[in-house]
Amino acid sequence: MNVAEMHIAIQQGVDKINSLQADMLLPEEIDIELNKAQRKFINLKYGRGNKYGKGFEQSQKRIDDIRVLLTETTLAATFKEQLTDIFYVDTVEFPTDYMYLVNQRSLVLINNCNPITFSLQGGDESLSYFTVDLNWVTKGNTGFIHSLVMRTDPYDLTTANYLNQTIWEIPGGLQFPQDIEAFRLALIDPDNLVAPGFQIVWEQYGSLNLPGQFIIAVDTNMYPQFNWDGSVTNTYTNTNDLTTLVAVDSLNTLEEADIGFGVLPLFTYGQYEADIYDDARIPTTYTKKLKVENKFVQQDDVFTLLNDPFNTTKYTNPLTTIRANNIDIYTNDIFITESVKILYIRQPDQISLSLGTDCELSEHTHQEIVDMTVNSILEGISDPRYRSQSVEVGKNE
Repeated sequence: MNVAEMHIAIQQGVDKINSLQADMLLPEEIDIELNKAQRKFINLKYGRGNKYGKGFEQSQKRIDDIRVLLTETTLAATFKEQLTDIFYVDTVEFPTDYMYLVNQRSLVLINNCNPITFSLQGGDESLSYFTVDLNWVTKGNTGFIHSLVMRTDPYDLTTANYLNQTIWEIPGGLQFPQDIEAFRLALIDPDNLVAPGFQIVWEQYGSLNLPGQFIIAVDTNMYPQFNWDGSVTNTYTNTNDLTTLVAVDSLNTLEEADIGFGVLPLFTYGQYEADIYDDARIPTTYTKKLKVENKFVQQDDVFTLLNDPFNTTKYTNPLTTIRANNIDIYTNDIFITESVKILYIRQPDQISLSLGTDCELSEHTHQEIVDMTVNSILEGISDPRYRSQSVEVGKNE
C-alpha cells in the first residue's frame, strides 16, 4: 500500500464502513498514529514482546519484517580517556538514525604484540574534508564510478601544486543496480583505499553529521595541495579555485567536477573543528590491522573483567560498553581502535500523506501496521470494538 491507500484502509477500519466515525480525524492525526504504530511494530519485531516471544532473526518472518532497516556503517574511533597505566578507552558515536544494535566489529592496530605508542591528533586541530553523495558515485543512479581521484590545478601540469592522486578503486564483480549497498560498503572499507592520508566514512565523523554523504577526510600534512578553502592560486585561471576532484568510470573516461570552472557543483568542502572527544590515537608505528569481533559487557562488570586475566580485553576480542550515544571500546597498551563497523536497525522514514512519503517497510507488513493503527485509534476514542480489533491484530502477528 502507498500512504494514500493506508489512510483509506484506516478510515474504513475506524468508520465501520458507513458510520462515519472517522470523519473528525485529520490526515495529520492519522499520520501521527501511523508512525506510532510503525515504531511499535519495529519494537515488537526486534524484541521478544510479541506473542511468540521471538526476537529479530529468530524466524524468517522476523527477518523479513524489518530487513529493509538493516544498515551497516563504519565509525571512526576517537580517544576518550586513559583508565590506568595499561588500559585506555576509545569511543565511537552512533549514527543519528540509530535505533537498535545488531552486531559490532573493530578494526584494531597492533605492533607485533609489543606495547604500541601513540600521539593524539585532533582536538585543537581541525579536519579538512570533502563530501560526495551516493547519487554522484552511482553516476546519477545509472552505474558505478571506477575510482575516486583528487586532482589539484589540473590545467597546468608544471605547477608545483599539481597533484593527481587516486584515493579509492572499486573492487571487481559488483553489478549495477543490484549491488548498490555492497558498493556503498566497499567505498567506506579501508582495504579499498589505495593511498595513505585519506579516510572515507558514511554520514558521520565524530560529531560531524552529514546525512546521505560520504565524508572523505584528507591529511593536509601529507597533501598540502588540498585546497579546501581556495587559498592556493590556480595558475591556469589565476584565481583561488577549490581543489578539482574527478571520478573515472569503467570506460576510463573522466567525469570531471571542476568547482573552479563551475561545471558541476557536486562537492562540499569544509574544515571541521574537532571537539574534546574528537582526538584520534595515531600510532607511532604498527605492523598489522585486524578486523575482530567485539565483546559487549555490562557497565557494572567491565572493571572486574578488565582486571581478570582470563576475561580482560584483548586485541582479538575487545570489551565494549554502550553509553548514551556511544560505544566505548576498552583497550590495553597492545592495541588501538581505528574504527568500529556496526550492523544496526535504523529509524524508519516518517510516513506522511502531505509529503507523499510511503511506508518503507516490506509490503507484507503494511496491513499489520494499518490494523495496529486502527486499534490505537479505537482505544483512544474508547470504541467498544477495541477488544475485537485487538484479536484481529494478534492474528496478523
